[in-house]
Amino acid sequence: MLDVVTVFTYNAVINLAVMIVATIAWARNPGQKEIVFWALAAWAMVLGTICSSLTEHVPYNILGYVGGVIYVARTGLIRLGFKEFYAQPYRLWQAFSVSAVVCVAMVSAEVLEDPTPVRVSLIYLGSAINIGLGAQDLWRGKPGERLPSGRLSAMVYAVYALTSLAIVPLPILYPIQFEGTTPISDWLTYSSMLLLIFNLLAFLMAMVLKLERGGEIQRQLAERDHLTGLTNRRMFLHQAAKLSTEAGTAIAVLDLDHFKRLNDTYGHKGGDDALVQFAERTSRLLPADAVFGRLGGEEFGICLPNHDRAAAWTMINTIRLAVAAEDIHSQNHRFRLTLSCGLVVTEGPSRSLDAWMALADAGLYAAKDQGRNRVVLQEPPSQRDERAVAQPEKRSLPDWDDMARLSA
Repeated sequence: MLDVVTVFTYNAVINLAVMIVATIAWARNPGQKEIVFWALAAWAMVLGTICSSLTEHVPYNILGYVGGVIYVARTGLIRLGFKEFYAQPYRLWQAFSVSAVVCVAMVSAEVLEDPTPVRVSLIYLGSAINIGLGAQDLWRGKPGERLPSGRLSAMVYAVYALTSLAIVPLPILYPIQFEGTTPISDWLTYSSMLLLIFNLLAFLMAMVLKLERGGEIQRQLAERDHLTGLTNRRMFLHQAAKLSTEAGTAIAVLDLDHFKRLNDTYGHKGGDDALVQFAERTSRLLPADAVFGRLGGEEFGICLPNHDRAAAWTMINTIRLAVAAEDIHSQNHRFRLTLSCGLVVTEGPSRSLDAWMALADAGLYAAKDQGRNRVVLQEPPSQRDERAVAQPEKRSLPDWDDMARLSA
């Protein structure tokens, strides 16, 4: 049968292995703060378990202070690692705030006739609080990002916190007995083994999330425009193709007016700033279910599900007016943008996305011909007009797939 000291020794060995792995990860990625916090947490766990294994040489009440505070601080460091990982705001003191309160409470327990049971309970309570807060941070995650194991990790941490919380009353109900300076307790033996498993799971879930974040970055590189953060041409067309089969989906093709002249006047930095600020301002005006992408150069696409002709025209025209009314800031320069747009509203699966895009593209050319800074709403052709629009579609589609059109 296992005794407490043996279990603590196992904890020390296993946590030493975790510490080595975390330290190697830190050495290979010194700029990633979340790994720094997790490595420090692993070091703290090793130090805490070593302290707990020295009861034959150091009085247990002293180790209770030192090891207990270190153990609680370890869970606070893990929590800060997740806050850094998800880019959530935090302060360094948050890693040690709960352990500081636990330390004060442990000192205050000295007034009791036998403070040891309360002190042990405080250690488990402080850890449960930190782990529970960490589960909350994991559940919240990062806005706009959904890692596959994010919610699973949050649930693992929630169970970890509840398990620690369930152990809180045990030291008081079943006080730890001592043989000399060695603690003797069945519940302490088995709970330590159980918490060791959760501790290993905590670090494993952290590593899984790191791997998934790497995959998410690769996915974003494949699906997102590197400058504006919008969906790129391929992803926009993929998403728009699904929506275009439903009636009442508005498809708009937008082009920033005189963009070449803007580049010549303010340089490519001015052009890049104009694209980024245009994308940010337009994104704020669009509904949550809209698809907004950069098709190439200064050309953008918008797909609006569940919009009739009036609603779609109002939305796009609102964007046009808002863009024209606000300055673009680039270094010491300020200037205005206008846009031209072709707009069409689908009537169901009778036409392909290519046909709808060609109609919107024709509307964009019409807006340019009519003087720019306007929205042209295209009427879908009737059956007898299909032959008339077939040739313009054939001319536009190769350019659409292979290269971005340059504005005058």
